[in-house]
Amino acid sequence: QEDSVAQHEEMTSWDINDTRLPQDVRQIDWFQEWPDSYVKHVYSSEDKNAQRHHSSWAMRNTNNHNSRILKKSCLGVVVCGNDCSTLDGRKIYLRPAICDKARQKQQRKCCPNCNGPLQLLSCRGHGGYPVTNFWRHEGQFIFFQSKGAHDHPRPETKLEAEARRSIQKAQTAFSPSSPRLKRIREIESLPGATQTQEALPLLLSKTDACLQPANVGGRLGNSCRELT
Repeated sequence: QEDSVAQHEEMTSWDINDTRLPQDVRQIDWFQEWPDSYVKHVYSSEDKNAQRHHSSWAMRNTNNHNSRILKKSCLGVVVCGNDCSTLDGRKIYLRPAICDKARQKQQRKCCPNCNGPLQLLSCRGHGGYPVTNFWRHEGQFIFFQSKGAHDHPRPETKLEAEARRSIQKAQTAFSPSSPRLKRIREIESLPGATQTQEALPLLLSKTDACLQPANVGGRLGNSCRELT
């Protein structure tokens, strides 16, 4: 019983900076996508998400004096300055860009929902500083520790951000004011309907061609099947 108590104490009292971390790990944790508050987890070294040091919070690598420990700090979330909502009632919580210059450029853009200004809500959940995540690989295990509690909404995940950008790109490409679509219509109006199909490859990438509306060109459906 004393051994059991000692083992439990070892598994709950360790800190990521300890010289020696627990070796007698009897239970590993399921991966946590949104770790919050002051939590610790022990993952299998074969866990793909743990190997990638994945988190759905917007975390960036931070300089750390200990080369054995990976340190990541939270960037917060980008919100609409008008506090607008989408048609289904959701707020705009964009994922901050990791690079400093890209993040500054991001804040000069307009809200994708209302075209209002965007602003960065920085994370200050660790004593006024960003929440910090620590990762350490030890043999068959990957130790994780979070310090601080996020004081801001969850940003969109990477997959959600990629999907949103793809939709925006498609909407921009095929809007009535799109120079590309105007050029296609100009070509269609020229004598000889066959010119449209010959000109399309010069104006569209393969992805764009597959996204074109059905009324642009007569044989576009077949072209898409050939491209895939």
